[in-house]
Amino acid sequence: MKQEKRMRDKIKLTILTIISLAIIITGALFSYQSFKNREVTRGILGASIAVIIMTFAIIAFKRSNRDLKRRFPLKDERSKKVMEKASSLSFYISLYVLLLIGFLSDLIPFRNISQATAVAIGCMALLFLITWLYYNKKEI
Repeated sequence: MKQEKRMRDKIKLTILTIISLAIIITGALFSYQSFKNREVTRGILGASIAVIIMTFAIIAFKRSNRDLKRRFPLKDERSKKVMEKASSLSFYISLYVLLLIGFLSDLIPFRNISQATAVAIGCMALLFLITWLYYNKKEI
């Protein structure tokens, strides 16, 4: 039974690595295409997002791989509780961020609705990261 769970954890880690690599490659291609079209700001943004994701992916991979070698599960009770609390709080805060973006839409010059949606999703991801870091450091 433990061997089965360990194998599932290895498969999850492999899938996480593949998805992270796909996102990093997409960001790098977006950045390359932007630089090629002389859109420097978008190119820098794409490259910085790819670097940030790559940094977090490397940290997560090293940590998870270390835990697997020590025969620890990838998710225990504490990590599940941290994830639950962080996602719940970030969801509630993001609702207010979405309302704020809606109210300030006349003051913020968005090109179109997709740019506003991208900003909202970016804010939601940042909020989740902040709340996860908070609950991960806090004793639960």
